[in-house]
Amino acid sequence: MARTFSIHSDLIASFLGTAFLNAERIAIVSPWVSDITVRFPETDQLSARQLQLSEAVRFFDTDVWFIVDPAQADHNQLRPAALLPRVSDVARIKEVENLHAKAIVTDQVLYQGSANITYRGLNINVELCDIRENECGSISAFLEDRLQIDL
Repeated sequence: MARTFSIHSDLIASFLGTAFLNAERIAIVSPWVSDITVRFPETDQLSARQLQLSEAVRFFDTDVWFIVDPAQADHNQLRPAALLPRVSDVARIKEVENLHAKAIVTDQVLYQGSANITYRGLNINVELCDIRENECGSISAFLEDRLQIDL
């Protein structure tokens, strides 16, 4: 059985920062995604302790997938502050119809819960958020097994 612990949704930004520092690959699964502030622990890899998600995607040598719902294109791609157009040249984007799942997945650990990867999801709404070991052993195996998403 995988070890699991719950966190408050405002700590997801710190989980994501730790993932950028340690993982080779990250899959961000959320119907809606925004250019959230990612928080980092003290490290000599960065002079700042926070970056916008678009900056982190560009700064780190990490393979990043965004898995989003195409029905949310107004939020994810078309509005002036949309995240996906800012990172589409350096990250992979997969659209999944009727996506409702929310997760940040690495080969080792993952967040899963109710929070979208948006400012409201991480800072305003009351959300359920669990961090757990990735028992599947890889991002692709987790997404295929749990969500029937093939990368």
